[in-house]
Amino acid sequence: MKRLRGRIRPLRVGPRANHGWLAVGLLAALSLVSGCTSPRRSDPPVFSLHPESEGGNELSATVQDETALIYVQSLSGIGSAWVELVGGAFPEKMVLRLKLRGLEQFRLAYGDMVILASVSSANGGSVQQSIRTAEGDEQPHASGSPYWMDIQIVADQGASHIPLDQGYFEITLPEDFIREGPRTFYFQWIDFYR
Repeated sequence: MKRLRGRIRPLRVGPRANHGWLAVGLLAALSLVSGCTSPRRSDPPVFSLHPESEGGNELSATVQDETALIYVQSLSGIGSAWVELVGGAFPEKMVLRLKLRGLEQFRLAYGDMVILASVSSANGGSVQQSIRTAEGDEQPHASGSPYWMDIQIVADQGASHIPLDQGYFEITLPEDFIREGPRTFYFQWIDFYR
């Protein structure tokens, strides 16, 4: 084993200190501290999708920027699904895209909250929404409410009348949903009552 010989110099403090080494040490310490406190970008959300109904319902999810998009292709027009956040951070915005011909009923459930919505096949596609209370009563609410879901008809070829031949319903989930950030939630859809 080799022995290293040398002299250990004491660190000088005061007017005779070696300012060059002191400055290098201070810069190294500052860079380490600033590296430890810099914010890290959160991992993107990862969802597990569980369609509950049969009849050709397919779900998929993607994340673009800070928005999670869940796509629903429903051949039967009726279905439901559970969604679970299994990894990453909850998104800043969540949008559902339902490829349906109509949307006579949509139900979103998370925590103890249930929000109901419908898009009229008459009256120019007017949107009605309500909240179901713990007692089972329904209370209508309007745009501007933290429970309001923005629902748009997006038509591929410009014709946005119901029944949709080409296009989908885009539902932006409400402010309260994002604020709560549920690990699991449930939604259900019916294109037309039969």
